[in-house]
Amino acid sequence: MAKPKKSLHPAPDDPAFILDRYPLYALNRTSAVYVEEMSKALKTIGMDQPHWRVLTLLEDTNPSTVSDISRRTIIKMSTITRILIRMEAEGLVRRAPSADDSRVTEVYITAAGRAAVERVKQVGGRIYRKAIKGLSDDDLTRLMHVLKVIEGNLGRSPYLD
Repeated sequence: MAKPKKSLHPAPDDPAFILDRYPLYALNRTSAVYVEEMSKALKTIGMDQPHWRVLTLLEDTNPSTVSDISRRTIIKMSTITRILIRMEAEGLVRRAPSADDSRVTEVYITAAGRAAVERVKQVGGRIYRKAIKGLSDDDLTRLMHVLKVIEGNLGRSPYLD
């Protein structure tokens, strides 16, 4: 009987576990570095991560419901509601009851929000180009696939509709 092949990336409960070879640790570190870089860059234009996430989502899907924004940005409902109230006060979004179901709140991007999204996209573009330097389209396609599989395995993927 063949001996099972040892993984190059054993789980944390394996005696052969090495933190620097743990893919989820590398993913978490990469995410933390990205968030830090984006936060610093967004701050220079008076924005923050939640603004970036909500505005780019609304540019893609306008209007969106509060629950859909919460699900797709992976921000808790109570938190996203406070963020949207703040963004509405800043004139970036408008909230209104859904015409189909008054219990549902829809969020619309405003003209000021569209102008702001152009600024955050410029910042995001610079960080993105820096992050993917040296990667091919095939590398990025495979990366997106792997990330979606991991997220789906964890049961929280907004792509699994």
